[in-house]
Amino acid sequence: MDKMKQWVALTVVGVLAVMAAGWFLLISPKRTEATSIRDETVAKQSANGALRTQLAMLKALAKDEPRQRARLAAVAAKIPDNPALPALIRALSGAAKDASVELVSMAPAAPAAYTGATASGAQAPTVPAATGSTSTAGAAAAAAAAAAVPAMQVINLTITVSGGYFQVERFFDRVESLTRALKVTGFSLEPGDNPVLVKAATATGPSATETGRNLIGTISGQVFMQDAAPTTAATAPTTAR
Repeated sequence: MDKMKQWVALTVVGVLAVMAAGWFLLISPKRTEATSIRDETVAKQSANGALRTQLAMLKALAKDEPRQRARLAAVAAKIPDNPALPALIRALSGAAKDASVELVSMAPAAPAAYTGATASGAQAPTVPAATGSTSTAGAAAAAAAAAAVPAMQVINLTITVSGGYFQVERFFDRVESLTRALKVTGFSLEPGDNPVLVKAATATGPSATETGRNLIGTISGQVFMQDAAPTTAATAPTTAR
């Protein structure tokens, strides 16, 4: 009987040993592998979700591309890469015609570096002093960032028109809606005869100036251009007839 008990005990121990060996050698590694596969699947699904979101954003941007190109073209028209004075004269002449005033003259100055805020509205980056290889690399990166900021040039100009009060006021309003960006820095309005028109001398009757029906309007302003090769602009007043 004692031997039988021993054999039973040994059999139970053997079975338990086989089961333990099977668990540690077969089942446990497979469970760990299954857990790893599940974690990898979750990670892949999350990555796929992020890619789908990016794809949807790119599709939306692709649909919006024509409108963005139109906006860029409008900005390029407001700030060209050259003085574009002939186009500006045509635009001002059209505004003067619409307002029923005489564009007497437009006197532009030579382009000069714009010293205000950068084109993006942020201050230009400051390059730190180099104090070693790390600082040198940082200075080079800052210098590259500063070079990447588009610079601008400014052209100061004076515009003179002649006409009645409401006509001159209408011309000032037209100036605000020009395709070319024009910053008005000052203006004046005073009585004066139209210097372009030749008036016949009359012995009787008050002049337009005397009756206050004709005024001379002067606008001081600035137009801008992207920094390019130095360009010499005409400084003599341009008379429009």
